[in-house]
Amino acid sequence: MELMNKDSLIKNLNKVEKIAAASKFERLVAHPINYINAILYRELFYKRNKKEKEVESETFFGTKMSLLLPSGTDIYLTGGKSHGSETRLARFLINNLEIGDTFIDVGAHYGYFSLLGSKLVGQKGKVFSFEAAPKTFKVLNKNTSKTPNLKSFNLAVSDEISELKFYEFPNLYSEYNSLEVNQYKNEKWFSKYKPKEIKISSVILGEFLHKENVFPKVIKIDVEGAEYRVINGLSDFLTQKSPIIVMEFLSQERGSTGHHDATKKLKSLGYISYVIDTSGNLKHIEGISEYLKEMDLESDNIVFVKST
Repeated sequence: MELMNKDSLIKNLNKVEKIAAASKFERLVAHPINYINAILYRELFYKRNKKEKEVESETFFGTKMSLLLPSGTDIYLTGGKSHGSETRLARFLINNLEIGDTFIDVGAHYGYFSLLGSKLVGQKGKVFSFEAAPKTFKVLNKNTSKTPNLKSFNLAVSDEISELKFYEFPNLYSEYNSLEVNQYKNEKWFSKYKPKEIKISSVILGEFLHKENVFPKVIKIDVEGAEYRVINGLSDFLTQKSPIIVMEFLSQERGSTGHHDATKKLKSLGYISYVIDTSGNLKHIEGISEYLKEMDLESDNIVFVKST
């Protein structure tokens, strides 16, 4: 596995941000074939048949990824997940994951952060990825199956071992796949892109980590409303160990409470909440919902570190 200097990674990530912030014409000039392919497919073909299209793209960290359009458009056009919360998270991981570390990716989607983590921890490290949606997992598995330090699982992460109801959306909204579907019913797009209800097996993360005998440096959680289930199933592990938890936190407008309950649980276990600044460093924050409202954000990745 070829390692990349962290300064080079940051430089390449800066290019992702630059392309993302550019005008449509500038993005067209930067990657003309990809841009025309992605935009025409989304606007002409997907709106008619709602069928995804598989493509391949190279990430800013040098790993090729399979993606499904239109949901993978940002990576396809920029080489990375280009939302501000995601570029800041990428910087945080680059700053904090080292050779030999273990990284857990809960809600991995196509594996962008899993593959970045794999690059950062190297052959001596380990990455474990969980993705519940079967269609999305097929792409994740394709991206990760040939990476020796990375294992992926088509499982929901919860606080019980069971067969759970899971809701899988059409591709354009596949990043909203969730155990908790009611939070989307007031969204304008919901009536046109209703999810398919399926059954998926679940795992308790704390028990999984004990069985694998691994002690992660960072656990990333992006599960669209099921955050409390993940943390509750991890709580016994967290009383003994102190991994860094990175959890997506949603604005109050979404109407989901899982992240609030998970935050209370984490704070009862001695964790302190932080936001990630533009350099990938941490800044302590107490009122997370107030912060999102002040910054006019629908969501952000909040980092929880156990106090010493």
